[in-house]
Amino acid sequence: MRHRTSAATGAAASSAAGRRVAALLALTTVMLLTGCGGSDAPATTDRGRGMLANLPSCDRVPLDTDAEVEAEVAGLVLPDGARITSVVRQGALTTVEGTIRMTPLDVRAHYEGRADIELLRAEDEVFEAEVLTRAEQRRMYLRAGALCADGTTLTAVVGPDSDDAGLPEFQSGS
Repeated sequence: MRHRTSAATGAAASSAAGRRVAALLALTTVMLLTGCGGSDAPATTDRGRGMLANLPSCDRVPLDTDAEVEAEVAGLVLPDGARITSVVRQGALTTVEGTIRMTPLDVRAHYEGRADIELLRAEDEVFEAEVLTRAEQRRMYLRAGALCADGTTLTAVVGPDSDDAGLPEFQSGS
């Protein structure tokens, strides 16, 4: 077990929290300016990719500043290249946070193309994608939010394979 000084821990937490707040503010602003809705049609996807290209370059928004941690969580299925930075177990649910060098549109497409999991639901709003999967007798709700032009934050909540598991709900409610 590694220990940090409280100042280092506070600085790291503050830095991570600041990045999350900045990403959330950028996402909220863009969503308010562009409206919400799924993006199933190719024309919408092309428009979405163009919108994502307007975000800052990932060279200016580093994806690898938080320390990477190991996560052995049954039912957690992330795309190759995901960097896991946090694992929190709370009762029957486990929350995993990380980043990946993909857009939210690419994350959704990744899950839609997998044959080794059951995709229960998927939707995106260009700057954010949500998927609900079943694997290893567990369910995983994943939210992918654009952080930069081709980088995304990942938040996955894994729990029992049950409608009553307490997993987060999709934003649109549809």
